[in-house]
Amino acid sequence: MASLRHSHLLPAVAGLSALIAGPAMAASQPVSAYDFSPLPVITGTVAHYLPMPGGDIDGLILTDGTEILCSHELGLAVASLVKPGEKISVRGLRGRDLPIVRAYEIEDQRGRAVEDAETISARLPVTTSGPDIVVDGTVRAPLYSLHGRLVGAVMQDYSTVHLAPAEAARLTAWLKPGQTLHAVGNGSTSALGTAIDAREIGPSMEQTIHVAPAAAPVAGPFPGSAAYDEIPGGSVHP
Repeated sequence: MASLRHSHLLPAVAGLSALIAGPAMAASQPVSAYDFSPLPVITGTVAHYLPMPGGDIDGLILTDGTEILCSHELGLAVASLVKPGEKISVRGLRGRDLPIVRAYEIEDQRGRAVEDAETISARLPVTTSGPDIVVDGTVRAPLYSLHGRLVGAVMQDYSTVHLAPAEAARLTAWLKPGQTLHAVGNGSTSALGTAIDAREIGPSMEQTIHVAPAAAPVAGPFPGSAAYDEIPGGSVHP
């Protein structure tokens, strides 16, 4: 169960209405230059979105526990295309040993489809702010990234707890199905679900430890400073 540590409501996620606006958005999605038809087709029923702390989604989780993982831009389109309880067909690649699918094309039960047009080559971490959100409950499944790395947990109520991969690898035992988990961090709560970048985590409120947030800034000079534009070794002359 997720709750706000303070009584203030989180600001509405910017652009949420655009994410869940309906079929018009799906129809206007860009088309990839690649042919996805040879890829395997995976079918199932959507249990819930996999929300991100920044307010968007990284994919879907099916009722059989399979995590359908997609790029940032495809995730934005999927949120307007399908809803929990609906059947989907996914063209993509199954994980070797994990219950994950890297999705390239997703079709809803009405025959509408969106695909990964690869219009964005990289996704930068989104630093979240605002009141702390508390997620407390039982782990439903480990949470995986697009590249198959362990990055947190999906809770029974489908809230997601996000961790840096190094922290998730260290805390694997706490992220297994059936484990109780208490986590605190910044994030978002919206119609798409609740997600946090955990800053404190543990099997109970009395047993939490501090962890580095998944969206922590990269160490080094801050943008705009004199040192930020320096190239190591660039000022050394022979």
